[in-house]
Amino acid sequence: MISLLSYLHTCFMRSYRYGPATFVFFMGIIFVYSVVPNPVMASYAFSTTFIFIISAVICYTLIDMETTNQEAVTVLHSGSLVKLYVAKLLYCWLFTIPLALYAVSFPAIFQKFDRNPSVEELGMALTYHLVSSWLGVALACWFSSKFIRSRVMSFLMLSVLIVITLSIQGIENMLPNGFKAMIFLLPPLSSTIDVLINYDAQSLFKKLLVTIIPLVYGAITAGLFVLMIHRRKLDAMH
Repeated sequence: MISLLSYLHTCFMRSYRYGPATFVFFMGIIFVYSVVPNPVMASYAFSTTFIFIISAVICYTLIDMETTNQEAVTVLHSGSLVKLYVAKLLYCWLFTIPLALYAVSFPAIFQKFDRNPSVEELGMALTYHLVSSWLGVALACWFSSKFIRSRVMSFLMLSVLIVITLSIQGIENMLPNGFKAMIFLLPPLSSTIDVLINYDAQSLFKKLLVTIIPLVYGAITAGLFVLMIHRRKLDAMH
C-alpha cells in the first residue's frame, strides 16, 4: 500500500492537478485572516467548510487521473482494482492533512484571533478539519467517470451536492414535518459547523459526536463506492 500511495503521489505531483485547488485554499485562508481580530472557533467553522469543498475538488481531480491503459497497468502491479481505489481515497485524505494543519496553525501563529486559542481548541479544530476533508473525499469519489461519463455533468452534480450539503439547515426548515427525517440521509457537515460556531455552549458529548458521525457517514459512503467498483469489475468480466 505504501508503494501504491507513493506512486499516486508521484503521478499527482507530475500532473499539477493539485495546483488550482491548493492555491485557492492557501490564498483563501490568507485573505480571510487579512482582517483582524477574529473569533477563534467561529473562524475555524469557515475553514472547516472551506477544506470540505477543496478536498472534494482534489478527490474529483485525482480519482480519474489515470488513463484506461495506465490504470490497467497499475491494477496489474497492485493486484486489485479495489486496492487501487482504496489507495486513491486514502491518498486524497492524506493530501489534505497539511492543508488542515495550515488552516489551524496559520491564524494561531500569526495572532489573527481576538485571543490565544487553547490547546484543546486547536486539537478539536484540527480534528474537525480532518473529519470534514474525509467527508468531502468520500462524497466526491462517486462522481468518477466510471459512474458518470460526462465530466461536465459530473462536476455540475458534485457542485450541486456541495451546495446542498452547505444548505442543509435551510432545506430542513423548508421541508414539511413528515419529511424532515429525510435530512439525515444528507452529508452531516452542518452539525459540525454548528458546534464550531456555538462551541462554548456545546457539551463535550456533542463536540465528540459531530466528529464521529461524519467519519461513519464517510466510511459507509466510501465503502459503498469501493463495493460498486468491485461489482463493476466483476460485471465487466462476464
